[in-house]
Amino acid sequence: MRPRSWICAALLASSGSGVLVAQDPGRLADGLVGGSYVRIAAGRVAPVSPEGSMKEWKPGTGVNVMFENWDNGSGGPSIIGFAFFVDYSLLPFDPQQFTVDYDPRLNGALRTSSAKRAGIFQLGINTRFRIPTPYIMPWVGVGFGFLDWRPGKISYTTASGSFTTKQQNRSGGGISFSGGLDKHIYDRWAIFGEAVYSYSITSFGQGLGASGSQCVATNCDLLKNTQLGTIRGGLRVRTSR
Repeated sequence: MRPRSWICAALLASSGSGVLVAQDPGRLADGLVGGSYVRIAAGRVAPVSPEGSMKEWKPGTGVNVMFENWDNGSGGPSIIGFAFFVDYSLLPFDPQQFTVDYDPRLNGALRTSSAKRAGIFQLGINTRFRIPTPYIMPWVGVGFGFLDWRPGKISYTTASGSFTTKQQNRSGGGISFSGGLDKHIYDRWAIFGEAVYSYSITSFGQGLGASGSQCVATNCDLLKNTQLGTIRGGLRVRTSR
């Protein structure tokens, strides 16, 4: 009778552990549960294959805030999440590139140049698809949104005096593709890292224009579509109970 009791006890233990695993919603989501979350991230933003007047701006920094929601699925959170995001980046001026592109036929040989940072504002919606794995949560995403590019005024001096010029603003709709990793650390908190590529169909206008839309660089053109690459990391916080 004793061997039979051992077998029964082993079967009960194994079945009990199976119930515990099945009831663990975060086993293949690294702590993610259905509900609402906020993501706050910061990182490096850079123009991708910049064309025309976009070349006058160097990689800079950006901040992103995202509000996302994951529904409950069978046995855990859904593999699809939906989000709304707001993003703002600042790109510093590149005086060396401006010197290369400047056309001296207008106001004479260039001596110095400077400008305030260019601002890039983005907002939109995002859909994320998580890949069920233990210990960490990889995911990929696709988003649609609006981009508004506002370059700073450029001040420069030549042998003829001091002048200013400004690029036209760019704005338009776009699409983004992203991928990243989330790691749960404690209770409602997780950290993450991600890479994002965005392509925006921006408005047409002149590149660098002085008063009267007069061009001061050799690369003035119809504004191209805007491509940006972003690498960032941040914190994910569950806001729902």
